[in-house]
Amino acid sequence: MNLDEIKQYLTEKNYDAVLITRNNHFLGQDVLETENRILALTGFSGSAGTLVVTKEKAYLFTDGRYEIQAARQTDPKTTEVLCGRNETLTNWLREKFPGRAKMEYNPWCLSIREVDTLSRLLPKLKLVAKAQTDDLEPASVFAHELRYCGVEATEKYRQVVEFLRQNGCEACLIAGADSVSWLTNLRSDALPDTPVVRAMALVRADADITLFADGLSFPLDTPCRVLPLAKMEKELAAAKELTFALDEQRTPDAVRRMMEKHEIKIRPLIDPCLGFKARKNETEIRGIADAHLRDGIAVCKFLCWLEHNYEDLSELDVVEKIHELRKQQPLFYSDSFPTIAGAGANAAIIHYQPTENTNARLEKNSLLLVDSGGQYFNGTTDITRTVALGCPAKEMTEKFTVVLKAHIALASARLPQGVSGNAADIICRSVMWRRGLDYKHGTGHGVGCFLNVHEGPQNFSLHASSYPLAENMIVSIEPGYYRENAFGIRIENLARIVVDEESGMLKFAVLTLAPLDKRLIDKYLLTDEEISWLNDYHRDVLQKVSPYLTEEEKIWLKEACSSL
Repeated sequence: MNLDEIKQYLTEKNYDAVLITRNNHFLGQDVLETENRILALTGFSGSAGTLVVTKEKAYLFTDGRYEIQAARQTDPKTTEVLCGRNETLTNWLREKFPGRAKMEYNPWCLSIREVDTLSRLLPKLKLVAKAQTDDLEPASVFAHELRYCGVEATEKYRQVVEFLRQNGCEACLIAGADSVSWLTNLRSDALPDTPVVRAMALVRADADITLFADGLSFPLDTPCRVLPLAKMEKELAAAKELTFALDEQRTPDAVRRMMEKHEIKIRPLIDPCLGFKARKNETEIRGIADAHLRDGIAVCKFLCWLEHNYEDLSELDVVEKIHELRKQQPLFYSDSFPTIAGAGANAAIIHYQPTENTNARLEKNSLLLVDSGGQYFNGTTDITRTVALGCPAKEMTEKFTVVLKAHIALASARLPQGVSGNAADIICRSVMWRRGLDYKHGTGHGVGCFLNVHEGPQNFSLHASSYPLAENMIVSIEPGYYRENAFGIRIENLARIVVDEESGMLKFAVLTLAPLDKRLIDKYLLTDEEISWLNDYHRDVLQKVSPYLTEEEKIWLKEACSSL
């Protein structure tokens, strides 16, 4: 249905609104274009959005990363964009429907917690569930080999079962595709950039794992039962005597409705896979470091090429070249997300992705922001570099140096054991705040191992979860600055959380290997400690990457990494 047909449907059903999310029934942000309802209805392609359609108009809720993009991609005659920290969905619904109202939603595409929050905060709003699942495209499943994942699936199953027993449960339904992939050591080609197996898993302490999936072709030696999604309710009903753990934030409301129908006892608990998956094992740590070396080689080759060729390039040329160089690296599988390559004013659109219609030429005396990453069989990468094309303006160097100071503040910080990502966010963001600056995105996120480039439960944001940071988590550090219609700056490295031997506190060991553009750095705005950090980082990049470059590239990298 298009927007007009939805409005007609609301009139026929006597409903006031319908709530549409970008999620599929695994509640993941990664969806195929053909599954993206919000894109089809409004033209908005961002990875975060909720759409409310009323009889009069459509209202798109998104966050600060997409404020400019949403305004450009939608038609204001049919869709109003609502964005910002204070413009919440619940506040808007309360004002829009002060009396009694009915709103339809798909219980497969809204989590238990989201439904409960709406019900609790909006008691006059009646939520009407209409279940509908996507017809998934056929895809293949393959094993993630032990030499890359490090731990047998049987041991991961044992860890999860022990977690359940410690919390008084005998079973759990795992709905997150990333968790299912980690638990089973399986991956899939269903999505272009994220190799997750789009399945749900029933884990019982007294039986093997059962997977529920549609459209997937599994290897013959898959070590678990595989059933169609339509069989889930029957399997849950057969386990009705067991106490189930259920992650209310990561499980569709439709699953809870099935369980309640069969009077299954539910205990709200965090997905047991999340903590185990976030803390990388020794094999993963070695593999991730190797993947970042390979990625660093590709990115350094790209930056050298860019410096010598930028005057004849477009944004799409940049996207193509960095993919080509990554593809040449051993163990490369795919990009880890569509490359963000913003030239000039386009870089101020935080998650801008060039298309044939928006493709801009690279211009002299401007900035280029490139946010990209790779999926390797032994690790996942994510890096952002902002590059001066020619001679940057003074404002550009000043703002870049402030962003660098913010980055170094967190990268060199020590954090007490047990602290959450909110504290890390403030360490970084406060450097910007002191100068009256800010950025409309989180400071960092977790990263998987040949899995999601955005992984929880850890993240660095003002609204970060309370989940404590821990040793061997992989995180990004990525402050930025964006001036609409002018330029954008972001500096992003990935790091592993390690324990400082002297203090016992947590600190960051940088994984990403590529130089920062010294032409954009005003060293007189840096402290001696900040200059020392930067020089040490560049020395590490030069030492590790240089042996894999051509003579011309080595000369370029030596200059790019020379002391400030």
